[in-house]
Amino acid sequence: MNQSPEPNDEPVIQTVAEPIHQLLKRQAALEADGASHVSAPGAAEREASSQAHAPSAETVRFRPTGRQPLALLTILDDGYRDRGEKIRIRSSRVTIGREKGDVTIAFDADISSQHAELRYQEANGTSRWYLVDLNSTNGTFLRAYRAQLSRETELIFGSRRYRFQTPIDRQQLDETKALKTQAYQAPPRTMVQALTPQLTEMGIEEASDSAAFAIAVNNTRLGRGASCEISIPDDPLLSAQHATFIHDKRGRWTITDNRSLNGIWIRIKRMPLDQPAEFQIGQQRFYFQPHAKSRR
Repeated sequence: MNQSPEPNDEPVIQTVAEPIHQLLKRQAALEADGASHVSAPGAAEREASSQAHAPSAETVRFRPTGRQPLALLTILDDGYRDRGEKIRIRSSRVTIGREKGDVTIAFDADISSQHAELRYQEANGTSRWYLVDLNSTNGTFLRAYRAQLSRETELIFGSRRYRFQTPIDRQQLDETKALKTQAYQAPPRTMVQALTPQLTEMGIEEASDSAAFAIAVNNTRLGRGASCEISIPDDPLLSAQHATFIHDKRGRWTITDNRSLNGIWIRIKRMPLDQPAEFQIGQQRFYFQPHAKSRR
């Protein structure tokens, strides 16, 4: 029997991708290099002297313990992951919307009046930041490097939105069979499709025009390239091999980003943000740092 998370459970999503780590390392290296060129005369001698008399353990930089940590929200410029308007968060709730809230994006019609909220709160004895969707019309999407999928999960690849649907339990089909023997009848196409995982394009007015792709039990690659099991050549925002669907021995489905340029995005209702993360509402993307780092 396939095991899938309960509807109210938080999905397992890994938000931190390797490119973000590399970017932060480069920034830290540049800042450290810049600091070495602005030292005052005699700074090297003073530093050597202080190190000679310093204890063996490294001194820890000051961090406040009586309040929540300073967080940083960046409203990303179009086409960038590291550039935009930076907002330092000093309150426990920040609402984002088209008309109402602490951060408003008035020109994006896909954003609801009050769309999403960054919320700092305590849960199970631990204080942390959460990204919460406020029952928006078009949803809140989190960029994921790896994510566990459940029934009816909505995803964004490239320029389109899709719904992942797992096959229905075969045992449930057996239990619905009539007790008496019946003459053979071809099963309806909906039943055949229900036995195979499907990736269905959303937002198409006519159901007959919507694209549906079957997902194999073994690893299934999705991308613009012809070598992918799910090839979508007409979407220029897809990478050649964009993502991979994986089905493990316990019946769980996961999706992994293959270092694509534009990423994979998972619709969420409520998600803890313990690490830097990117999220999208409407056509606007954001970068959130739960613990803003000061320059060294």
